[in-house]
Formats: sequence, structure tokens, C-alpha cells
Amino acid sequence: MFYGWIILATLSSIYFLAISTVVYGLSIVIPEMVKDMGWSRSEASLGFSILVLALGLLGPVAAMVLRLLGARLMMGIGGVIAMAGAIGNFYSNSLMQYYAVILIMAVGAAMLGGVACTHTLANWFARKRALALGVFLSMGGIGAFIAAPAISMLVQQSGNWRHAWLVMACTTLLGSLLAVLFVRNDPADIGTFIDGIDPALASTNPEAAPPPRVYQTDIAWEVKDAFFTLPFWITIFAAAAAVFGFLAVNSQGVMHLTDKGISPITAAAAIGIVGLLGAGGRLVSGFLGDRLDPRYLLAGGLAAELAAIVLLIYADTVFMTYACAILLGAGNGIAIVASPALVANYYGSKNYAGMIAVHGLVVIVIGALGPIVASKVFESLGSYTPVFLSIAAVSMIPVLATLWMRPPQHKEAVIQSLQGAQ
Repeated sequence: MFYGWIILATLSSIYFLAISTVVYGLSIVIPEMVKDMGWSRSEASLGFSILVLALGLLGPVAAMVLRLLGARLMMGIGGVIAMAGAIGNFYSNSLMQYYAVILIMAVGAAMLGGVACTHTLANWFARKRALALGVFLSMGGIGAFIAAPAISMLVQQSGNWRHAWLVMACTTLLGSLLAVLFVRNDPADIGTFIDGIDPALASTNPEAAPPPRVYQTDIAWEVKDAFFTLPFWITIFAAAAAVFGFLAVNSQGVMHLTDKGISPITAAAAIGIVGLLGAGGRLVSGFLGDRLDPRYLLAGGLAAELAAIVLLIYADTVFMTYACAILLGAGNGIAIVASPALVANYYGSKNYAGMIAVHGLVVIVIGALGPIVASKVFESLGSYTPVFLSIAAVSMIPVLATLWMRPPQHKEAVIQSLQGAQ
């Protein structure tokens, strides 16, 4: 069996157990910390933004560490660091301690997931790259579907939000162990090839390696060259809009819904549904992304997410709550796979770690502002309506730009085309 499938299963398990539990679990813990510690919503939500912002800012650093240590060792160390951060939050008694320990967790999570996982998948898969990314990212959504209600139930039944941090400590440690046991950095490490197909065989037997159905460059773009192409930045800002809106809703959604009379358990279940449908959307995007231009998926997914955010303003029944959750999760899931797939398709896998690190940096920096902006607007105006409407209006710009863009032309390809014409 092609070892790439074991790599995919391992990385998916790590995302399922560790990353999704931390991100979605924190959204459940924040309201409890607000009540117990006497913090304001914006003070507690800042911890969420610190986590997300640090994950983005640490992306380029993770890419450099990845080159030095390799994915296997880096992920193993990262899981232990994240576990230490979770244990630290179990004992947190002040805002500054909470913020500092969240930062430690972010360092570990950045090493355990993100750049290392997606770069490894890009190394192992080409013809089924979108599918591999879709399966991998869907595990985060499935983890959220399980983690959000489970952590909410644990906190509600025990009456102690600190227990949630112990769960996160266990899952991040397990993720570290899986990485050390099963992750391999590159097919060449075990004497195989990308997709499990010998290039010599592919050249003599086209049926063994059929050409991809969507555009995939044959040129290994340098990171600096990608910076000067418009599709690179359109793809990034479309993803940033999706993450900004998603994190604004994910961090404030439980409080928004309970303000409108929805029970905390129903609100937590809605967050779980967002995760589950996000998983479904990611699988759909992964399945279609090797057959249909991912830019259509990116634009369509973002548009669906924006529609859900607008509808959330009026969600005062269980039916509307779940309907918004379904639309939000599916739309975000589709967009979140299409964006990194586009980067790999347009610019190649050789320098993918550096490109996806920059991609993640910009996306997360912008996205991390979502919880801060949403909470500040609420505390100033007593309503989330203005920020939800503004997100929808502004984010329509990258939807239209994504539909308009075309694959970038590398200078080498342009020169070859001119020489061929002569």
C-alpha cells in the first residue's frame, strides 16, 4: 500500500485529536471563564485572538524549523509544548497568565499542525492533492463536532471549566506521539515516489499516471516570484475573509445565540454542527478540487459563509440556529480547502512550505481580528448586527476577484511560449 495513505491517516488523526480540540474547545471555555473570572467578553476573547494570531505569525518560523528538523521531529516537540500550555491554563488565575499560556499553546500547535502537515501532504500527493487536503482538513471539523458538545457537557456537568484544559493536554500529547511514530517527511525517505508512481513508469505508461484534470503548474515557483503575482494575493485575501468571518462567529456565536434566547447546550451543538458540516464541505471541496477549478469552490464557499453570517442576525429559533450552522460550516469548509489547493496548483510543491507559511501568516493575522472586532462592536453598540453585515459586504470583493482571476504565468513559461511562436 502507498505509504502516503498512512501519512494522511496520521496527520488527519492529529488534526482531529489535537488542533480542533484546542480551537473549538476554547470557544466553549471562554463564556465560562467570563462568568467565573469576572472578565469582560473582549478580555476573554483576546485569548482566542492571541491563539489564532500567533498560529499565523509563527507560520514562517515553523517553515524554517521544518527545514532544519523535518516534520516528524518538529511535530513531536510541538505536541509536548502544546500539552504544557494546556496544563498551564488549568492553573490560570489571571488575565496575563491566561494570555501567556495561550501563547505557549500556540507555539506548540504551530509546530504540531499547519505548515508541517500541509507541506508533508503536498510532498506525498500531486494528482490527489485536493482530496488529501480535503480529508485532512475535514478531520478538524469532525473533531469540532465531537469536541464542542463534549467539552460543553463536561464543563456543565462538572461545573469546572478547568477540566477542559486537561482534555486538551491529553489530545495534544497523543498527537505528538502519533507524529513521532508514523510521520515521514518525504517519499524518498522510504524509497518510494510522490503518489506512489515511479516517474520512469509514468513516462512509458500514461495510463499508470493520467494527467491532472485541473490546472497544475510544471514549474517550481520561488516564493519571491509568487509574491509578485496577483492570483497569490487574491487567493490569500479570499481565505482571510473566510477566516475573519468564521472566527468572529466561532468566538462570539455562543454568546450571540444565548443573548437571543437560545440555550447554551443548543448553541454549543450549533458550533459542533458548524464543525461537522465544515468537515463535509472540506471533503466535498477535496473531492471536487481535483476535477473542478478550485477557484470556483473558493468563491462559492465564501459566498455561502457570508449568507450564513447575515442569517445569523435573525437566528432566534433552534431551526434557524441549525440552518445557519449548516450553511456556515459547509461554506467555510469548502473555501478552506480550495485556498491551499490553489496555491499548490498554481505554484508547485517544491517551495510550498514557504508559500503556505506566508499565506497562513496573512490569513491568520486578518482572521484573528474577527473576535476582537466583533466583541468590541458588541460592547460599544450592544449588538453584533453591524459587524456581521460589514463582514458580508466587504467579503463580496474577494468573491468576485476569485471568479475573475486566472493561473499566473511564470516568466520561464512566457519565454518558452515566445520562443515556440517564433
